Amino acid sequence: MAIKSVKFRHATKWLLSPIMLKIRSGPLAGKKWKASSGIRFIKGTYELKNVEAIQKILREKDIAYDVGAHVGYFSVLMGDLVGDGGKVIAFEPRRLNLGYLRWHVSANHCENIEIVVKALGDHSGNAKLETRTGSGTGYISETGDEDVEITSIDELVESGSIPPPTFLKIDVEGGEIAVLRGARKVIEKQRPRMILATHGDKIDAECRILLREWNYDLHDIDHESGTKEMIVTPKK
Repeated sequence: MAIKSVKFRHATKWLLSPIMLKIRSGPLAGKKWKASSGIRFIKGTYELKNVEAIQKILREKDIAYDVGAHVGYFSVLMGDLVGDGGKVIAFEPRRLNLGYLRWHVSANHCENIEIVVKALGDHSGNAKLETRTGSGTGYISETGDEDVEITSIDELVESGSIPPPTFLKIDVEGGEIAVLRGARKVIEKQRPRMILATHGDKIDAECRILLREWNYDLHDIDHESGTKEMIVTPKK
């Protein structure tokens, strides 16, 4: 019954998808947005603590990775903040989210955003994404229902496919430790600032241990959703 309910909501979203509105408030006020992607985006009230954190830590001309870009709200925000001299690379493997992401980037003429249709982890190959829990909660699982390509940040940067980051936003529904491990070389060399969302106490503890080993300071974000989120900055 739960799976049928999710499928019904997704079908309804696509029926409503032609409806475009402008975001009403916040730093993205006036941006074009699909109504079916969620009312909090239209209101400009989506994850306000994270919005404030990104505004605080992101700099003009940064090379920013949005790992788990979802429908593109933070990608578009980061594109505005880094400006013409910067670049945003948005990673999103899920087909449903990808349709929204591409539309929002195109409709708002975000020429400094590049979309990469891959999941990130600590290896390269094929994987399965579990998508039957809603558009915002897809995660890598052996029993997933959607085939995706997976790779690591280290491999992409070493191959020259993308420039190395100065900022990382990572929110991948439990895959955070794998993303960090797959970016070890880049993180140790580039020392990017980060905003990291962790899902589950075990993953959170593992990420904190690893980041402290890499000589980073961790600052918790007071976030209303219950997800553990933090600003991560290299120690001086």
